[in-house]
Amino acid sequence: MRRISLIALALFATLIAAGCGEYGKRYTGESTAAAASADREQDITDEKFDDAVKKRDGCTDVEEFESDGSEHTPGEADDVTYKHNPPHSGNHNPIAAEWGLYDEEQRDENTVHNLEHGHIVISYKGISAKQVDTLLDQARKNPYHLLVQPRKKNPKDGVFYTSWTHQMSCKVPSAAALQFMIENHRDQGPELFTDDASRSMNAE
Repeated sequence: MRRISLIALALFATLIAAGCGEYGKRYTGESTAAAASADREQDITDEKFDDAVKKRDGCTDVEEFESDGSEHTPGEADDVTYKHNPPHSGNHNPIAAEWGLYDEEQRDENTVHNLEHGHIVISYKGISAKQVDTLLDQARKNPYHLLVQPRKKNPKDGVFYTSWTHQMSCKVPSAAALQFMIENHRDQGPELFTDDASRSMNAE
């Protein structure tokens, strides 16, 4: 038991030192899908993502795209030019980023792999520190398979909500938009890993 504890402590220290961000490590046990585990499922809001909310939060409709590919690149030296910004699909690094909350931008080549796994990638630019805190607080209510990050390459200020071949943007963090994406697009990617709720390393 002591050995296991020491190994866990060493792993945690390594992740912190690497700047890995804030993850949902409190989730343990088996799961078959995000929505199937009531002990971790919590609505971010009961507000409907209707036209009035879209107008208030400056949100676009969810746009659906054709896939831009799904092949693995050779590895860390990859440099993919994506057709869309932020990318919603495409060739990507063999290793996905860990889902969670980041204060530093992650590589597109890794986060596109997250999208393939059914994760929702939420990226932001040009919003206030208070709005960033609001966005993070919204995500913390139901963080499973969410990856939140700043991204300076976004084409406009605000928040982009992206799943595999689907995307919308809002001028401000929108709890209703995030809830809509979770309900309709989380764990809908072509290569699902819905049993990784307790993993502390990347799904491959």
